[in-house]
Amino acid sequence: MKIELEIDGQMIEGEFTLSGGAAQLTFGGATREAQVSEPEPGMFTVIINDHVYRCALEESPGGALEVIVNGERIPVAARDKKHLRGHAVAGAGAVGQVKLSSPMPGKVVRVLLSAGDEVAAHQGVLVIEAMKMQNEVQAPKAGKIAEIKVSEGQTVNAGDALAVIE
Repeated sequence: MKIELEIDGQMIEGEFTLSGGAAQLTFGGATREAQVSEPEPGMFTVIINDHVYRCALEESPGGALEVIVNGERIPVAARDKKHLRGHAVAGAGAVGQVKLSSPMPGKVVRVLLSAGDEVAAHQGVLVIEAMKMQNEVQAPKAGKIAEIKVSEGQTVNAGDALAVIE
């Protein structure tokens, strides 16, 4: 999938694939490969060029996602570029109810807001995990959460309704 990564404030656009524990990220004309495993829930081992990195994903108090690599915290954001294009058009000038739908098949790992909560444009509403990567689904407009249609631990398909914003 085409992906946009923001790692410690630096933007990287590239292509990401994960199959059978082998991950590839192509950007800047080069391909980087890694072996990825999850020896325990929420902890990942990443091997790149015979170097082993112990990684964990953690949400900061402000709601941003951080990766902890061998004890060092690094703020990251990963966005599916195709998904972003669709939401930018859908949310631009949206009036009335807007339905958030799943950009990919995966598992809902975190519901960040509840029905009745106020939400700002581009604020995270929930987090979906797919291929061992967590993707934050954001509100395309400011408003109020009318309904959360999923719960933590639920498996969803691409296009499934996740929430309604009014």
